[in-house]
Amino acid sequence: MYAIPTGSIGTVERYAPDSQSGSCVSGVVAIAASLLLVGTGASYPVNTYKQWRQYVQPRVQFAFDSIESTYAPAISPEVDVRNVAQHLANIREVLSPSMSELAKDLGITRQALYKWLSGENQPDDASKLQFITNLSNVADSFSKAGLNDAKLLVKMKAFNGKSLVDLIKEGADWHKPVQLLIDEAKAMNAAAESANYIASKAKPTDGWKSSVSIPGTVEE
Repeated sequence: MYAIPTGSIGTVERYAPDSQSGSCVSGVVAIAASLLLVGTGASYPVNTYKQWRQYVQPRVQFAFDSIESTYAPAISPEVDVRNVAQHLANIREVLSPSMSELAKDLGITRQALYKWLSGENQPDDASKLQFITNLSNVADSFSKAGLNDAKLLVKMKAFNGKSLVDLIKEGADWHKPVQLLIDEAKAMNAAAESANYIASKAKPTDGWKSSVSIPGTVEE
């Protein structure tokens, strides 16, 4: 594809975007080339503009770098708009810690925790706020996985003698550990369901009598 300046705005073959993220930039660059390289008296391949721009720039206004640097894919990350009280309520609902346990993990009194839950006061320590947010996000992960034993999982000393709560306190990355716990819990639940299913399908027999004799009974 070439930009052909002729002293007027010419027609340039439109770039057909593919699945790569840079395709949108190339399409914009192609249009920009047809508008900016007017009157240079030559044709230039747009996809190699960095090689010939030094020869053309003195005669035209060049805006290719700004086009690429300002381009960013349209990403709409999920924004958590919950406040401290809502995060704490989520933790209490899913992970079921007692007020004493949660207050101890936060290093505050139960009275202070009650005020945070009611929204009367807010944490003034960034580390405590981060702990609450991360623990609430862990609760979200367990909820989305459909696990009912989150209270036990979050306290398991499964990571070199540390629990998930311990890792969060230390500021460690909790995403991989929580996923490991979820996968393990699902595997154990599946095994338990399979065992229960097999047991429910088994028909009772008296075959055990051929090898076992219970004292005080009469065998027929």
